[in-house]
Amino acid sequence: MTSGGAGGDGGLSDSGPGDGGRDAAGLDVGALRRELAGAPDRSRLNPLGLGRVVTGAGAVDGLAGVTAGLAKTGGEVVVLAAATPMSAGGRDLRAVVEQALGASFTVRWVVVGPAAAAGGGLVHADEPTVAAAAAAAAGADCVVSVGSGTVTDIGKAAVPGGTPLVAVQTATSVNGYADPFSVLLRRGVKRTTPSRWPDALVIDPGVLRDAPPDLNRAGAGDLMAMFTANADWYLASAVPGPPLPPGADPGDGPAVHPGDPPYHPAVAGLVRARGPRLLALAAGLGPDAAPGPLAELAGLLTLSGIAMGVAGSTAPASGMEHAISHLLEMAATARGEPASFHGTQVGVASIVAARTWAHVLRLVAGGGLDRAARLPDPDAVRDRIGRAFAAIDPGGAMAAECFADYARKLRRLGGGDPGDPLAGLRASWTAHRDVLDGLLLDPATVARALRSAGLPTRFCDLAEPVDDATARWAVANCALQRQRFCVADLAMLLGAWDDGDVDEVLAGVIS
Repeated sequence: MTSGGAGGDGGLSDSGPGDGGRDAAGLDVGALRRELAGAPDRSRLNPLGLGRVVTGAGAVDGLAGVTAGLAKTGGEVVVLAAATPMSAGGRDLRAVVEQALGASFTVRWVVVGPAAAAGGGLVHADEPTVAAAAAAAAGADCVVSVGSGTVTDIGKAAVPGGTPLVAVQTATSVNGYADPFSVLLRRGVKRTTPSRWPDALVIDPGVLRDAPPDLNRAGAGDLMAMFTANADWYLASAVPGPPLPPGADPGDGPAVHPGDPPYHPAVAGLVRARGPRLLALAAGLGPDAAPGPLAELAGLLTLSGIAMGVAGSTAPASGMEHAISHLLEMAATARGEPASFHGTQVGVASIVAARTWAHVLRLVAGGGLDRAARLPDPDAVRDRIGRAFAAIDPGGAMAAECFADYARKLRRLGGGDPGDPLAGLRASWTAHRDVLDGLLLDPATVARALRSAGLPTRFCDLAEPVDDATARWAVANCALQRQRFCVADLAMLLGAWDDGDVDEVLAGVIS
């Protein structure tokens, strides 16, 4: 992916599988492919399937050229977009897309989600919306999605692999534009589902600059997860697992892991190595953010999406903090209420996850890992999940979905030492702690970075404020939502996740 310079006005640039264009974030897709091809244990990585990244001033005006390499001239191009008004450098984005494509293709527009979205209605990537988009796009020579991360997720889920898909990014809101996954609502529960890579990703700084500033800043909040999610991913590879053999590199990850690919240090390093740059960039993401910083943020988000795609899992960017955000969104949806932007919620939840890591590390330093752990009884967990979701899920569908996923985690945890799932972690804790120290960032620094970007650091300060009771509920139960192991699971196994523990990690993050 390349960019037209710090001001974002250096012209159209294109980065494809074989070239070496570089953007402001230092991302060189061609070099990245070569780097991953030479990584240790590269056989564990999926191919980088994102075909092209086109960025720079006027990128959206060049849509016809991008699409021409994917569909025959005169063919039908279906454009998926929400009803929300969008612009590009002050021009109506729909008109720009229509003009760019209309001379070479037959263009058909499909509105995804409710028509009320133009007046603030919500677009959800649920089964009916995805099915409607799939039916509308059937038979198209090419599909172009224009919109938010949710619209992009719908496009990736609705368009089959044999049909070319171009994603036009309209904000620096999330990292999901550049990965082969879609976050979908299934029985009311947020689930990350394998979908497909876009064949091309188009990022125009003029389009980004015209997006709502709060939506753009949300991407910085989403990226704050790098300071906790990679540690969760590493932890999931270490629990359960046998002790590391003498001289082994703990970054290689044990062979037994609950629910995700084993931790891969090369993939984790793709984004985590740029953590200091994200912290420095945050201050330039205020309401008057220039195209240059936004293009750089878009580059970091693209790299994060690529990391997830080659890992074959969202684990490099989604740990405890994302589970908290998912629960907040599920609660809002069940109540018929709007939720704040996903990335903005993730930013606040990243402080909580960092505080949870600090809480657990203090506990372990005081001997908390010395005692054998016991897995919870599945029936007791089923009852707990049922109680946890009863207020927003009277019919029990959410609870059943969550327990089905959590039960997989229990089975995998029991696959090591069923009498003590933390035995391997305990035996190699010193080596594991060294790796974790290189991945984690202290919660105060995360909070300062969020504040410098103009992002909230408390749930009650979100655009759609979350009351203290709902925040406690989401944090206390985040580990019960899915099979991915995170630091909150470790706290539960250590017997350190009761009401007092939850209140401790929420101190300063709720009112």
